[in-house]
Amino acid sequence: MRPRRGMTTTRTIQNQENRQMNGHDLTKPPIRAGLSRRAVLKGTVAGAAVLATPSLIGRAQAATPTVRIMGVETAALDNWASFEKETGLKVEFTGINSDPGIFRQEVVANAAGERIDIFLMDGGIEDELGAKGFFAPIDPAKVKGWDAAPASVMNSPLAQGPDGKQFGMPVVMNADSFAYYPEVIGEAEPLSYALLFESEKTLGKVSLENTWLTSLPMAATYLKVAGKQAIGDPSNMTPAEAKAVVDFLVARKKAGQFRTLWSTFEESIDLMARKEVVAINCWEPAVKELRKQGKDVRYAFTKEGYNKWMICAYVPKEAATGARAEIVAKALSGFLGGAYAAQIAVLRGYATANAKAGLAYAEAQKMPAEDIESIKANIAKIEKKFAAPLFWQNAAPTNIQAIEAEWERFRQA
Repeated sequence: MRPRRGMTTTRTIQNQENRQMNGHDLTKPPIRAGLSRRAVLKGTVAGAAVLATPSLIGRAQAATPTVRIMGVETAALDNWASFEKETGLKVEFTGINSDPGIFRQEVVANAAGERIDIFLMDGGIEDELGAKGFFAPIDPAKVKGWDAAPASVMNSPLAQGPDGKQFGMPVVMNADSFAYYPEVIGEAEPLSYALLFESEKTLGKVSLENTWLTSLPMAATYLKVAGKQAIGDPSNMTPAEAKAVVDFLVARKKAGQFRTLWSTFEESIDLMARKEVVAINCWEPAVKELRKQGKDVRYAFTKEGYNKWMICAYVPKEAATGARAEIVAKALSGFLGGAYAAQIAVLRGYATANAKAGLAYAEAQKMPAEDIESIKANIAKIEKKFAAPLFWQNAAPTNIQAIEAEWERFRQA
């Protein structure tokens, strides 16, 4: 999470048109501003530079190398100080949409590799961009902590190209489901995705994320496990499978199941906070924010499985040699280090590929007891959810054009 999820001011900056569904206009500014898994980060580096004299800037830059990262805010920290101390680097982070199309545009058309050292993006994109030469393979021997992470994670198909080349390094991961109000649902976990897609309890009170990347595979997972539709891999559907799933969603839309589609982190929080919806397939940090507001909202353990996603680090070919390569190696090692793992677990509820390093770091640094317990609970949660069979989010499915077209058919229905 989702970012989501993040990660940019909105998940879909490219969608400027009004998003109206059943009378709800999502183009209005959100009532609550907050963290966005896809919010553009300004960063603290620029602000610090304003206060510094030119001579101080020059000495600081010479003494402290800067790593320039572009990615989804799912992987961003609210404060990079501990990461910077551990790596000896300054971090400049630029947010970007989680949308694969926007990311391709940055890498291919805008030549972002000329100015960016590391990309953080949904795993799976390397199948296309790595194979076409935009990413350089990563040498595990140059990354500290690689061997401490499970090989099954580091060698995930979401981090490797079709030929097995290691184009990506897993950075953060989670297994997404949906948020809900337990007093409305009135059922014990594990719950079914039926509550999102065809339940009288939630009729007209459901919001889906406005992207095929999460919402279509979740619907496919429900239909597959319920025996309602023959589907192979929910995250890599054939055109016929995608059509069948959207046929189902269109029918449910016409039946009034869905209140609206959401596109920003703030929208998802606002919809649940005002109880405009009572179930929503959102990113887990949204639940954290809602609970801070005193809302009794939970993030479901499910019967069918989860949207298991992974944000990977990718190295543009331009940053693979010379001084930039040394900076990249230090930053990648930092993403597998204890400071980053501890912070991201507490901040987002997400795990890194080396999550236990975060626990060791938290204990050694004598972090607050509640943070240490949060990290322990997060590790247990991840182990439980990742044991479920379905499904790994795929940003580059084989039939992406057909899937995108079917999703648009649902949106326009």
